[in-house]
Amino acid sequence: MQRDGLALTRVPRIKFLIIISGAKFGGPKFAHHKLTSNAYSSPLECPSLHIIGETDFMKQESISLLEYFVDPFVINHPKGHTIPELDEKSTEVMLGFIERFQKTMATTDEQIYLNAET
Repeated sequence: MQRDGLALTRVPRIKFLIIISGAKFGGPKFAHHKLTSNAYSSPLECPSLHIIGETDFMKQESISLLEYFVDPFVINHPKGHTIPELDEKSTEVMLGFIERFQKTMATTDEQIYLNAET
């Protein structure tokens, strides 16, 4: 929606996402809102890292969310609906994902404003 100028227009463009136990906004357990009707009309090209727990009650929703992203990175962990302690391999995947953007972010003069009103 930010890409199409429909939301988050007063903040810098989102460069990447890290999603833990994610689900589609307005998904099957919730009523579909007018706001979300266009959010999934085409796959999101924003780079994304999805962390999914094997015993998470939201596991299926997290897996379903993957289809709305272009080339998502995925880390699976053995626990449930929690922020996991990552093993060595998962930590390497996470760091590799973040390092892709570190140089880009360090060379821009963009400032991040919270609750921006301008």
